[in-house]
Amino acid sequence: MTFQAVDVLRKAPLFAALPDEELRGVASLAVPRRFGKKETVFREGDRAEGFFVVASGKVKVFKLSAEGKEQILHVLESGQSFAEAVIFEGGVYPAHAETLAETEMLLLPKQPFIELLEKRPKMAVRMLGSLSRWLKRMTDLVEDLSLRDVETRLVLYLSEEMKSRGIPLRDGAELTLPIGKSVLASRLGTVPETFSRALKKLQDEGTIDVRGKRIRILSSASFSSLLSR
Repeated sequence: MTFQAVDVLRKAPLFAALPDEELRGVASLAVPRRFGKKETVFREGDRAEGFFVVASGKVKVFKLSAEGKEQILHVLESGQSFAEAVIFEGGVYPAHAETLAETEMLLLPKQPFIELLEKRPKMAVRMLGSLSRWLKRMTDLVEDLSLRDVETRLVLYLSEEMKSRGIPLRDGAELTLPIGKSVLASRLGTVPETFSRALKKLQDEGTIDVRGKRIRILSSASFSSLLSR
């Protein structure tokens, strides 16, 4: 493995409030895992052995409908954790997880992690605050997917990606999509054809320019107006 467990955990929002001593305690439980591209991490209904923190690469967490339609819930990158809910309830994973690239992760085994929290209740309180913030983000995501049109969802996604990468919203600003367009379409709760139409509409209106996975902002004013509607 090409990373130190403490360094990976320190970047994870779930553990952001933990002092170094507690962070080292969590790191002592971590089991390194390596996956190839498009490799299954777990399937919905699999026995939950613990939760994960991404060290490098990308992972998608998704649900499948009865007809086999995929709905992506999250796309995780370095420093992000997933499947935390299995620590506190349920014995199985509630969704599927698959890598989008070669990926290194840390597995935090369920039972040892619970035992650590029982010994250190203050740690549990700090993590509860982080989980609460994550829950609010998920609630906002559900609202965006259910109440906004695809064009607005796309603009919101681009805005959040730019913020996370420190790219200011201005004419000429550029962003390279971190995931493929078909994956992003599912992430936005739509199909590739509808996603492509939304992308083309924004381009035809002169709001953005699209070259493969590169998106350039042509009119930050038009972009901002879509964010506020």
